[in-house]
Amino acid sequence: MRLRRGEGRLLVLLVLAYGWLFVFFERVNNPNELVRVYAARALSEQHTWAIGRRELAPGYFVDVGLEAEWGYVNDKALSCDRPDERPPRCTGRLFAAKAPGASLIGAPVLAVLRLFGPVTKTAAVFALRWICVIVPSIAFWILLRRWMLDSGVPEPAALLSTLAGSLGSLSLTYGQMFAGHQMAALALGAAFLSAFWRAFRPFWLGFFCALAVALEYPSAPAAVILASAALLRHRRGALWIALGAFPWVAVLAQFHWSAFGAPWSTPYAHLENAAFVRDIAPGLMGISAPSWERLYGSLFSARLGLFFWAPWTALALLAPRWLRRFDLVPVAVIAYYLLFQVTHALWRSGWTVGPRYITPLAPFAAMALALAVRESPRLLPVLRGLGASGVVATGLASAVCQGFPLEVVNPLREVVGPLLAHGYVPRNPLQLLGVPGLWSALPYFAAIAVATALLVGRSGVALAIAALVVTAQWAAPPGDDRGAVRFLAEQWEPDPPPGARRFTPR
Repeated sequence: MRLRRGEGRLLVLLVLAYGWLFVFFERVNNPNELVRVYAARALSEQHTWAIGRRELAPGYFVDVGLEAEWGYVNDKALSCDRPDERPPRCTGRLFAAKAPGASLIGAPVLAVLRLFGPVTKTAAVFALRWICVIVPSIAFWILLRRWMLDSGVPEPAALLSTLAGSLGSLSLTYGQMFAGHQMAALALGAAFLSAFWRAFRPFWLGFFCALAVALEYPSAPAAVILASAALLRHRRGALWIALGAFPWVAVLAQFHWSAFGAPWSTPYAHLENAAFVRDIAPGLMGISAPSWERLYGSLFSARLGLFFWAPWTALALLAPRWLRRFDLVPVAVIAYYLLFQVTHALWRSGWTVGPRYITPLAPFAAMALALAVRESPRLLPVLRGLGASGVVATGLASAVCQGFPLEVVNPLREVVGPLLAHGYVPRNPLQLLGVPGLWSALPYFAAIAVATALLVGRSGVALAIAALVVTAQWAAPPGDDRGAVRFLAEQWEPDPPPGARRFTPR
């Protein structure tokens, strides 16, 4: 991909922001990522979706196989040997309780890695992140900026929307994790570009829509929105869309059939963790009426809120005031994901930075906002200020963690600030060379600072908005418990990192 004018600077910022820090702590045992890594390894080495078996030992059940070798991981599905039994009290095969797309894409990466020797968990995560998530994320944001420019968005607005979306949202955090959130966002974004940028490419629209579902099941309604809008606009291409979708539909059907006995039987019907079964029990497939608690928690709370971590996305909701017809397609995708977030039983999202289940919202919010600024340039200073505050909050949080424990009330004050003040930063090239403390993360923080400066520019209004929002974010009350930051510090690798000050015992 040959770079256009102005893309070199953006490329450097994205590479440093997405790739400089290796935010991975094996002892945290993040199931959202690791269960997919386990499945990718099972495919590459054993040519099976199963990551192990549950066997009956005298008086108890024991898990054997790949999972036993690499260690316990959550988020599993259990396919019982006997159809009259139900998990977890049965013998049977263990699978990742996830859509299979990420693991299938990652399997060839681990197969190549295996040529150089035994594959360790850390090496597998590093390779899968870079090849399957980080590099595609960087390429996608550069292409999305091109779409903005080709759609008549002024160059400053295109750059600012791209910076806000890529560095001031969930995309930054989950663009560094081998999980379905960002990968589904990329697939849906690619589907949109196949439908609404330059020539209509119906085969690739179908391919990427189906891929998004194979990466994360909740992407299905968003994929339907994109495919339906494309058919309404172009009035042709249905057969090619179906042909493009077929490979990933076949993958889903084969996974479901071979693992759970029917092409329509998903891992959610075979969850191994009884607590997860209870969590998604309310409503139909975990969907029920929204409540004030869900609305406030999902959008405004310091622990989880979308508008707390990415304030600029609130501005994107105003886009329908200026947009018409097919320019509203990104808004329709945003609306679906917001509705999903506030109606789903798992809206709290577990350990998270922001509402991670709606990560695919980020690029579509950037699209909608760019188009809105094209129609109403007076929005630009507001975009600058809100985008800058999102980059500061998300950039600092993503420097130390990819998920805060549930008991944390304000992660910035309870976890992010204390960890950085004590010099805790993840592994990075300079740290490996012995550079201590925050100095080793200087390239990352420089990228965040440059992006923030580009967003604010010379606008006094933008600076005032950014200052007010950042102050409000850090002023939000913290919880009383300080155990989370100590727990995370104890999981650090190396422990402590060079130049860091240990936390004092309680």
